[in-house]
Amino acid sequence: MNQPLSSAASARFVPAKYLAALGPGFLFAGAAIGTSHVVQATRAGAEYGIGLLGFILLAILIKYPTFFFGPFYVSVTGKSLIEGYRQTFGRSVVALFALVQLPMLAIIIAAIAITTAGLVGTLLSLDLSAPAIATVLITGGCLLTYTGGYRMLDWVNKVFIVILTLTTLLATLAAWPMVDWSLYPATAASPLYSAATLVTLVAVLGLMPSDITLAILNSLWSEARNKTRGERCDTEAEKLDFDIGYIGAAILAACFVIMGAGVMHGQGITPADGAVGFASQVVGLYTSTLGEWSGVVVGISAFTVMLTTLLTVLDGFPRMMTAAYHAITRPEEIEAETRRIEGSHAYLIAMLALSLLAILILFTLMGNFRLFMDFVMVSAFLLSPILAALNHFTANGASVPLEQRPSLLINAWSLLAIATLVLLSLGYLFVRFIH
Repeated sequence: MNQPLSSAASARFVPAKYLAALGPGFLFAGAAIGTSHVVQATRAGAEYGIGLLGFILLAILIKYPTFFFGPFYVSVTGKSLIEGYRQTFGRSVVALFALVQLPMLAIIIAAIAITTAGLVGTLLSLDLSAPAIATVLITGGCLLTYTGGYRMLDWVNKVFIVILTLTTLLATLAAWPMVDWSLYPATAASPLYSAATLVTLVAVLGLMPSDITLAILNSLWSEARNKTRGERCDTEAEKLDFDIGYIGAAILAACFVIMGAGVMHGQGITPADGAVGFASQVVGLYTSTLGEWSGVVVGISAFTVMLTTLLTVLDGFPRMMTAAYHAITRPEEIEAETRRIEGSHAYLIAMLALSLLAILILFTLMGNFRLFMDFVMVSAFLLSPILAALNHFTANGASVPLEQRPSLLINAWSLLAIATLVLLSLGYLFVRFIH
C-alpha cells in the first residue's frame, strides 16, 4: 500500500524506493545533454583541444548545489521551486521571472530544434530547409508530450538516454587516439589568458551542463512523478536520482570535448557556423577519418541527444510557465494540491505560445547560427547568478523546516557557486563592453 504524500519522507530504507524515484534525474540529463554538448562542447574541443575541458568540468562541479536544490525542495515540501519562489519572495518575483524567461525559452527551443533539424537533414539527406524540418519536429514533439504526459516522456527519455550514452561513448573511443593531450596546445584558437578565450568560455559555460532553469524543471518533473505514484520520494532517493543524471551529463560533456579535440582540432578544422553545416561537418569528418560506421554512430548519438533535449523542453518549459501562472493566480489550489498541469488549458496555451514563437524565430533570426547560439549561452550565463541566488534562498526559506534545510557544506558550496557566477559575469561584461 502506498504511503500518503505527507509521510513518505519518513519511509524506512528499502532499495525499491530508489528504483521508484528514478525518472526526473534522467529527464534532467536528457534536457541538459543537448546544444551545450553537441555544439558548444564539441566546438570548444575543436578550437582549444582539451584546453577548456578542466574549466567545463569545474563549472559543472561548482553549479551542483544550484541544480540539486530543485529535487531537494520537492522532497521536503512536495512542491516545485516555482511555488517556493512565491512563498519565499512573493508573486511579483514569480511574475518577473516568467516575463524574463518567456522569450529566452522560445529562443532555446528554436536553437535546439534547428540543431536537431540539421542532424536530421544530414542523416536523411533531406531537401527541406532546416527551419521547415525544425517546425515538423516541434509539432510532432508537442503532440507526443501533450498526449503522453509525464509517463510517456519518462519512458521515451530513458530509451533515448541509453542509446545516446552508448553511441556517444563509442564515438569518443573512436576519436580518442587522435586527441592531442597537451593541456593547452599551441594550435588553440587564442591564448589561454585572453579576452577572446574568456568570451568563448562564458559562451560554453552559459549552458553547461545546462541553463539553471533546469533546476526548476527537475522540481516540476519530481512533483509530477510523485503525483503519478501517489507518494513523495525522500531526499536520499531524490539525490540518488539527481546524481545519476548530473554525473552522466558531466561525463558526456567531456566526451563531446574529446570528440571535437580528436576529429576537428587534430585536423585544424574550423567549426561551421550553420546548424546544417556543423552537423554535416562533424558526421563527415568521422566518416572520412574513421570510416562509414563511425559517421553513422556519431550521427545517431548527436541526433538522439538533440531529440531527447527537444522533447524534454517542449514538456518542461510549458510546465514551468503553467506553474508560474498558477502560483500567481491560484496559490490556494497549490496549497490544497488540487491544481493540475498536465492536460490543462493553461499548459496547452503555454505550449502553443512557446512553440509558435520558436517557429517565428526559426524563420526570421537564424541567419548566423553561431552568433545566435553565443547570444543564448551568454544570456543564460548572465542570468545564472540571479537564479542561483533564488534557488539558494528558497531552499533555506521559511517554507523549509529548519531541521530539514541544506547542510552547512551544501550551503557554503552554493554560495561559492553564486560568487563564482557573479565574478565571471562581471569579468565578461568588463572584457566585452569596457576593456
